[in-house]
Amino acid sequence: MEDQIDKATANLKAWTVRVRKGEAEDFLRRVSESARAGGSEVLVVKGESVFGSDHMRSALYHARKAIQEGRNASDSVAMETLLYSSGERQLGSAIKKMSVDRDTESVVVVRLSGTGLVPEEGWREIPRIPHAVDMAGLRRFGVSDREFETISGERAFELVMERVASVDILKK
Repeated sequence: MEDQIDKATANLKAWTVRVRKGEAEDFLRRVSESARAGGSEVLVVKGESVFGSDHMRSALYHARKAIQEGRNASDSVAMETLLYSSGERQLGSAIKKMSVDRDTESVVVVRLSGTGLVPEEGWREIPRIPHAVDMAGLRRFGVSDREFETISGERAFELVMERVASVDILKK
């Protein structure tokens, strides 16, 4: 299974970037244009909604698998990855949860394909698994108190991965 995931996500890179309040949407447009020009597909989301590059790696893997098997909700790899990364069933809910807006001050840039998008000054690669999981962030992500009770704090990241995988069930 790991080989399949590695193959499906070979070019994935994820960086965190600080932006000024009100500038995230312009940043998204600029990065998207740069990625397209370089032959890469990119996803730009709220930084607070991403829990390490493995979170995005799992979402991309599930998105590509859904598209390959004809179970996709979107024709775009980026939008399907957004859906899975959100742990939501509906694209509208996923967009609301994950998309940058005028209040966003931290974004995550995820290169989904190609190698044409390279990090700019100030971009920091995010770790595979977060060093510390922000419980308030997990609550904003939709993790319930009951779910928290099922695992210890250092394994809270697994709740995010469970949410990503559960999208296949929710979409049915």
